[in-house]
Amino acid sequence: MFKGKDWIVLMLALVLVACGDQVADQAAILSLQEMPGGYDVPSVIDNIGTSVVIQFTTGVPVMCSVAYGTDITYGDLATMPMMGGATQDHAVTLPGLTPNITYHYRLTLTDEQAHVYQSEDLTFTTAPSEPPPPAALPEGENVASLAAGARVIAVSSNFGGGDNDSSFGANKAIDGEPSTEWSSNGDGDDAWIEIELAQTYDVDTIGFWTRTMANDTAQIFSFTVTTDEGETHGPFDLSDATQIYYFPVDFTAHTLRFDAVATNTGNTGAVEIEVYGEPHR
Repeated sequence: MFKGKDWIVLMLALVLVACGDQVADQAAILSLQEMPGGYDVPSVIDNIGTSVVIQFTTGVPVMCSVAYGTDITYGDLATMPMMGGATQDHAVTLPGLTPNITYHYRLTLTDEQAHVYQSEDLTFTTAPSEPPPPAALPEGENVASLAAGARVIAVSSNFGGGDNDSSFGANKAIDGEPSTEWSSNGDGDDAWIEIELAQTYDVDTIGFWTRTMANDTAQIFSFTVTTDEGETHGPFDLSDATQIYYFPVDFTAHTLRFDAVATNTGNTGAVEIEVYGEPHR
């Protein structure tokens, strides 16, 4: 049984092995199938989008850590509490996750005889973010529309290298037609569009409808808005691509730049972008 400083030292060694540090001969690392008493396949519970809990049991008491990240290089590590000692029932929280993203993870376990066991690469997908509280349906005119005198003054790109008036050009995001859309030329998280309003407005509501493709790619999950005064607001979360979502805001602006923050890459863009407010006095 671990005593005194012994289990603390072993826990530190466990962390280093989990992180890939060469503190142990890789040939000495055993698979989970070799663990006495076996183990239950890990379950992913309490998946709220920004964190999950990895839950499992083992046939013998062990200390554990979980390496995790968006690819097999992992990069982040979660461990059981240092004062918890060895146990057969495990629940390790993985914090700091992004909603609707597939993560890789790997378990590293040490038993009371200092044998180290490691799982193969495992994956889970985080839950989508919770829909934002609905803003009241905006009143008045959408001042970011072409009809209201707004115009696109810059854009990250248009699909196929077209201009703003092309089939998937940036003007499609402010034409008031949900049957058309702006698509970037594969910009993914780097997609952005800058809109100049006809005058300066005290803005109280913005609306954004992300485009997507038939296979649910090219979708924006969150975005920010930056004013001509250099103020950045958001990120604002988009729960899906089925409709426009409105967000209450409070700022004054003549131009607004909308930047994608989290996407599932590809030809990201917007079906419609709307802005509501009163002329600044």
